[in-house]
Amino acid sequence: MRKIDLVYMWVDGNDKNWQKEKSKYLIAEGGVENLPTDSVVEARWRDNDELKYALRSAEKYVPWINHIYIVTGFNQVPEWLNAKHPKITIVSHDTIMPECAIPTFNSTSIEMCIANIPGLSEYFLLSNDDMFFNRPLTPDFFFDSKNRAILRYNKRHKKIKNIGFDLETVNGDYQQILLLSQYKIYATFHKKVYKYIHSHGIDPYIKSNIKNVLAHPLLEHEIKNLTNYKFRHACQIHRLIFDLYGIIHGTTVPQRCHCIKQTHNKLWNKIYNTVHRRSLQNSPCYCTDVTVANLYTNNPPIVCINDTVMTTEDMRVNNKKWLNWKFPKKSSFEK
Repeated sequence: MRKIDLVYMWVDGNDKNWQKEKSKYLIAEGGVENLPTDSVVEARWRDNDELKYALRSAEKYVPWINHIYIVTGFNQVPEWLNAKHPKITIVSHDTIMPECAIPTFNSTSIEMCIANIPGLSEYFLLSNDDMFFNRPLTPDFFFDSKNRAILRYNKRHKKIKNIGFDLETVNGDYQQILLLSQYKIYATFHKKVYKYIHSHGIDPYIKSNIKNVLAHPLLEHEIKNLTNYKFRHACQIHRLIFDLYGIIHGTTVPQRCHCIKQTHNKLWNKIYNTVHRRSLQNSPCYCTDVTVANLYTNNPPIVCINDTVMTTEDMRVNNKKWLNWKFPKKSSFEK
């Protein structure tokens, strides 16, 4: 049986020393007005104790995980974490990233260096700290019988006709770096893969795929330079490029997924959710408020509770209440 590791990215945005360093580098960038809003909103780094519940979910629902790596910087370690647990390793940014990229406040840059984690297995799952296993899952949910990674994707509704125009007009820096990553695959390998968009869940990766992308002569230099960005920029390349490389080389299998419709049009919600009910059963759920996503009754395999600029204090209270309800038992990873 293949070994599958689990990698979390985590930061304590409440750390005063971290806040001081971030402010210093923001000034060097010319202030927040010179960066995309999504890159500098405080919610990106706010710590709501999600990692504690993420680890509880991992121990409860995927106990077969071989080892867990927590990637962080600034010598941060969660105060509640048993860092001496034999299944846990804290990985500092400066262990996996070039010296010129340190310090970093950029998850996109960190993701480009994940394969440099010492001891990381060939097969692994990559997760943010706000993502949770929501029911028992087996390894074949993430890797098929041929050891291919399964990419659960949402389909881009807009057909790409003019890549230059779309790169300039796409809404949001996150969508732009996804599109740029797709374009890089086309420019390098002459394969059109524009329809694939991450489902925003816990994703499987094959380390050798990542290494091959980072070593490619047409991509290596550019990716290394972009890794030096302290904050996320719209010109960066996203880890989606690793999935797309796997698809065109036969080591990743795309699987269409759908998000539960929770709009004000109840009839449309019912029709859509009925038509796609089979896909919905195996699709990650992405939400900002668990009550809107109806997570007390719905049972998706993976849940992402995204903290955004739109997240209110009531939403945070609702989300924390659900986490305590769903994962009340302390894990062995806690002191």
